[in-house]
Amino acid sequence: MNFLTSFKGFLLCILLVSMILNSCDKEIEVDLGSSKDQIVVEGSIQQQYPAYVFLTKSENYFNQVNINTIDNISVNDAEVYIERNDGVIHKLTHISSLDTLMILDSLMLPIKGLYMDVNYQQDQFSQAGYQYKLYIYWKGDTITSTTSIPPQYPIDSVWVERKDTVEDQYKCYIWARLNDPDTINNSILVHYKRDIGWKPMDPLFIPTAISVRSDNLLNGESHTVSFARSGRFDEEDGVLLPFYADREADGNFVRKDIVMLRISHMDYDSFKFWRSVERNQSTNGNPFAEPMNLYSNIKGGLGIWGGYGVSYFYIPIVADTVIYETYNDVDVLEIF
Repeated sequence: MNFLTSFKGFLLCILLVSMILNSCDKEIEVDLGSSKDQIVVEGSIQQQYPAYVFLTKSENYFNQVNINTIDNISVNDAEVYIERNDGVIHKLTHISSLDTLMILDSLMLPIKGLYMDVNYQQDQFSQAGYQYKLYIYWKGDTITSTTSIPPQYPIDSVWVERKDTVEDQYKCYIWARLNDPDTINNSILVHYKRDIGWKPMDPLFIPTAISVRSDNLLNGESHTVSFARSGRFDEEDGVLLPFYADREADGNFVRKDIVMLRISHMDYDSFKFWRSVERNQSTNGNPFAEPMNLYSNIKGGLGIWGGYGVSYFYIPIVADTVIYETYNDVDVLEIF
């Protein structure tokens, strides 16, 4: 009798599990709907150089991306203004082509949706210590944001040091000694361009590996940091790709890299945005990574309006080279 009771209970459990599983077979349709286009802002202002803003429209997550996507999402019909906190206002010009800037060079700039302050030299407009409010008027909407230009990050020196491998003496990293101010939330954003002395290898600035850094653990201290190239994973060098000194490759002499290094001191809002960008990129495709939203300081839109205290260094990749002075001969279009 006990056996029959147990067997009936077992059959009842199977029946209940089967009913639950069958109920999960029902197809559920979710109407994602569509939302109004939002404007996406990537704006920058640094001392002594023109402010610029790239404007695009938000794209549906499930839309296909093809060669026409940039044309479709670029915003070329907005009005863009910047007001400094002393009341000076500059209107940004929509750059439809490089001819707008009376420049004939074939620079690989993402021209679509670009607005630039072509009158930045008036009033010495772009200076550290001021606040700058961005106004964007588009399709009846007003999009705003505010940032400031911090002073240049105090950098004692930069130098070139060989990677610690005997067989690859031409592989080097760039190092710097930073003198962190005794205030919290000092952060930097680091980019580079490579040159070979007569033509650019990288027409636009590229983030270094670990390009976003803060002083959370080293506030007020003098410390050294290293900078490596980012990019594809290499079995020998990992993700910290080195810069190259003079070398032989396949029996041919190859000239050294010449690197323009850009270290940008930024406020905490800009740090949170770029940190979220870097973290999203580093976890892309990882099914176990925690999903994250990009931080934004744009009211009425998405993206970033950032002020940067920028230091440029022109660095030939020669081991033991030490540089103390910033590089100030940077052309307007070289800031991209």
